[in-house]
Amino acid sequence: MAKTTTTFVCQECGANFTKWSGKCFDCGAWNSISEFKVAKPTKGDRSAKGLGAGELNAGDLAAKSLSEFDENGVGKGTRYSSGFSEADRVLGSGFLPGSLLLVGGEPGIGKSTLLLQFLGALSAAGEDCLYISGEESGAQVSARARRLGITALDKLKFLSTASLETALAAVDTTAAKIVVVDSVQTLYSDAIESAAGTVSQVREITQNFLRAAKTKNIIAILVGHVTKEGTVAGPRLLEHMVDGVFYFEMAPSGGFRLLRGQKNRFGPTHEVAVFEMGSHGLRQVDNPSARFLEERAKDTAGSSVVAHLEGSRPFLTEFQSLTQKCHSGFPRRTVQGVDQNRVSVLLAVIERSLRYSFSDVDVYCKVASGARLEEPAADLPVLTSLLSAALDKPIPSNLIVMGEVGLGGEVRGVPGVGARLMEARSVGIDRAIVPASNLKEAKEVAGIRLESISNIRQLKELLAWPNKMEKRPSKKEDPSQFEDLGF
Repeated sequence: MAKTTTTFVCQECGANFTKWSGKCFDCGAWNSISEFKVAKPTKGDRSAKGLGAGELNAGDLAAKSLSEFDENGVGKGTRYSSGFSEADRVLGSGFLPGSLLLVGGEPGIGKSTLLLQFLGALSAAGEDCLYISGEESGAQVSARARRLGITALDKLKFLSTASLETALAAVDTTAAKIVVVDSVQTLYSDAIESAAGTVSQVREITQNFLRAAKTKNIIAILVGHVTKEGTVAGPRLLEHMVDGVFYFEMAPSGGFRLLRGQKNRFGPTHEVAVFEMGSHGLRQVDNPSARFLEERAKDTAGSSVVAHLEGSRPFLTEFQSLTQKCHSGFPRRTVQGVDQNRVSVLLAVIERSLRYSFSDVDVYCKVASGARLEEPAADLPVLTSLLSAALDKPIPSNLIVMGEVGLGGEVRGVPGVGARLMEARSVGIDRAIVPASNLKEAKEVAGIRLESISNIRQLKELLAWPNKMEKRPSKKEDPSQFEDLGF
């Protein structure tokens, strides 16, 4: 039996210590250090063969000049398609051989379904695939595969095991090009004297599959459980070891699922693919903006369209505002989907620059799709929505506004104006108000009538809104005396 040694590992960052401490000196986390017993490496383990280089010859182990290497599969022609164009864009034109990927998500979100559909598309293309599960039986996975319409089942091998050694042996015997491990927390290694899912076990399993992916030039995909904070369970070291980290999560709007790239060594990061779960599995949503806006009410005061970016992907959503006379001494500010402090700043800018006061009205704001607006480009549409609600003047349904608003009322440029306008044009919007500094870029998009502003004072002029906001008539007052105010 192999000798063991005791080590203390931080569950947050994976740092090793010789003794226990209440605080990790690497990442600063408290009460994150646990004791583990690991197998003490022998002389053979420290050799090149023990490092997984047993199949390499002496020439492969020698250092070479970079000029002797080719792109080694980085080109687009060597990648494998996942079967979904949306997912391929997030991955970086598909799966790259020799890469180790980590996919995380909440229980029941559809990780196993998504990966099984990936394998179904790859097996249909003639590639040998291996699905390793420590949670489900072959009958369960087979029934799901048939329900998803996967036909090339002979190219899709399955193994139900919790042993790391058995899983690695299956990778060798099946000669699979794509391997999915569901999940990394269910496997365990006999060389580690700790339960499955612990930091030492997860790290050992990841190291072995990383070694297999690099030496055998295969694609290895590890499924990871997530913590209550929404991050992949285990030490942060795992995210540094793998080539890509992707999260499969529920969209805030509900009904949609998002595949989001957090890290990708061979492709873009922070890209998003939109899926919808159906009776026959996941379907990609090619035009999510049209879905988000399909129930938007036309000619309604306080409704504006916001174009926000997720990575390089633009999405259109509706922002709504409602103002109501305050019946107490403290006006309410109820906000959903946008930071409340941000709305308060915009209200102060309106009052200072346009002399519109909200001191005697309650303000209610929300993003209709349930999304979260974080970027500065949402400032101008949010401000326009607030003014529209206060004046009871609808924003034209064919109009979109975008821009960052400064404290002095100036409208500043934002990135990705061209992509935002093309997305707006795809849903029938043909008029846009953009920052003056973005006008040159915006002109490259055909089919959009452009108007530029450099200060929010120009906004009310373009929309033909009144210069002053007067109080609205009460039930006891004659509304006719307010007809000339535009209400």
